[in-house]
Amino acid sequence: MRTMQFAIRPMIHDYDTFAAFEDAHVVGPRDLIFTQRILYKTFFSHTQAQTLFYDDFCDGEPTDIAVDAMLIDVRSRDFDRLIAIGGGSILDCAKVLALNSNESVDSLFAQGVQPRRKVELILSPTTCGTGSEVTCVSVFDFPETGSKMGKGFDAGFADHAVLIDEFLSKIPYQVFATSSADALVHALEIYLAPKANAYTDVFCLAAVQTILRGYKRMTELGPSVIREDAKAYLAASNMAGIALANILAGGVHAIAMHFGSEHHVPHGEVTRLFLPPVFKIYYEKAPNGKIADIANLIEEILGPCDPGCTPFDVLDELLAKVVPTRRLSEYGMDAGDANRYADKVIETQQRLLVNNYTPLSKTDIVQVYSQLM
Repeated sequence: MRTMQFAIRPMIHDYDTFAAFEDAHVVGPRDLIFTQRILYKTFFSHTQAQTLFYDDFCDGEPTDIAVDAMLIDVRSRDFDRLIAIGGGSILDCAKVLALNSNESVDSLFAQGVQPRRKVELILSPTTCGTGSEVTCVSVFDFPETGSKMGKGFDAGFADHAVLIDEFLSKIPYQVFATSSADALVHALEIYLAPKANAYTDVFCLAAVQTILRGYKRMTELGPSVIREDAKAYLAASNMAGIALANILAGGVHAIAMHFGSEHHVPHGEVTRLFLPPVFKIYYEKAPNGKIADIANLIEEILGPCDPGCTPFDVLDELLAKVVPTRRLSEYGMDAGDANRYADKVIETQQRLLVNNYTPLSKTDIVQVYSQLM
């Protein structure tokens, strides 16, 4: 018997500026802001809150080793509220930093380990992609095992998710492009997930429509319209995140997790990279299911596809203008790696593979790699 449940955990707020947020939430010396130095200098260097800088520990996506060092620092401090301001990596780290535990990341990621939270948690995204501010999942790279893994913590949901338009005013284009592409992939994958429901469908379709229309507008008018559309992109990312908090992503993310870890490719870039070939396999295997809704929506917004092509070729053409990618060989993958990579995906990413629209065999995964070589 199929059951359904749906929840929106954090209270969601929207402010034009950091100053408005700071006033509304009375930010002060008993708060610890976890962020990057450039964000601190640009938007809130005047704050009276304590600060902890991600860049003092990590210069890329977070590893278990870097987060262990953050935990040592945080456990030596006295504060009541953790306010994380940054991209998905920072927000993912904050969920673990707020836990009431003396364990290492490796121990925290062990099955069945679910500590409580020790401080109030506020998450504020400065990108428009991961939706991490409304999920309980933390994703870290584990170099020793050669894989990227995620875990949901029951206490990982923030008390407040805060969307601040001002943070997108100075976002570098590449960060905008890769993060918003990840939001698009979240929405598309979760809409097709076997456990999707009427509520996640609403959030996913709204996110897909907003992002595709935004991308089309940007390719026609130029990147300057990103600032004008900031509120819409933040909302779309947040909606995709709400869906993600209820249902995990699927095969695109499963394949991307391993490849991104192996070749140090930004997460949004690598999910965008694998989206078209995976969805083409889905479309070939089950064209009359829910993927037909997505195909129709793509053609409605982007225009009909040419004979011999699919709507996902049209989507790929648009994405190539927004988030250019390279062939897998240019990232450093050898043709002979495909079988080994497919085995690693199947071994380490079952929590995502079970959410596929249609099952992906090892042969399918190898085909995805081969198409992109």
